[in-house]
Amino acid sequence: MNLFDRFILTLYSFALIVLSLAVIGASSGLIPSAYIRPYLEQLLGPFNLAYLITAVIFLIVSLRFFFSSFRTSKKAKTEKGIRQRSDLGEVNITLQTIQTIAERAARRVKGVRDLKTVVRALESGNTITVRVSVDGETPLPEMTQNLQANIKEQVESIAGVVISEVVVVVTEVASQENYTARKRVE
Repeated sequence: MNLFDRFILTLYSFALIVLSLAVIGASSGLIPSAYIRPYLEQLLGPFNLAYLITAVIFLIVSLRFFFSSFRTSKKAKTEKGIRQRSDLGEVNITLQTIQTIAERAARRVKGVRDLKTVVRALESGNTITVRVSVDGETPLPEMTQNLQANIKEQVESIAGVVISEVVVVVTEVASQENYTARKRVE
């Protein structure tokens, strides 16, 4: 439930609580009828047991809505993922899991130094965007094609999730000095 819906539900519940308490108070004699009778007689007519029961029911329902508007649902706590249906039930593979598989596959490609991966589950298909820093020695067309194929193949075979597109963004070509110094440290 989004913030606007919660706000409206909270206002609605609060208004119904106030209205229910006023009707209960007037019906049971806790609030002198002289205060409310002129207004309520025009609206409701004479009081009876049915109005009291209805007011109590509305109060209970309103209290439930009011307090539930502050609770977060269990579904909101579940991680976003790709849901698949099998004969035995539902399987939810989180986007973080798919991202980890894609990063492992990408690190196996010669020429990739650093990378950052984003996985999106869209109605048009699942996409993986990989931003890579490369060593500068491996030809980019060959390396990016291997990167796309390796990521797609690994994710589809391990997770069983169809990947419609693997987007590779080359963000940096490392200088030979930085690459050599980093290799020695690692």
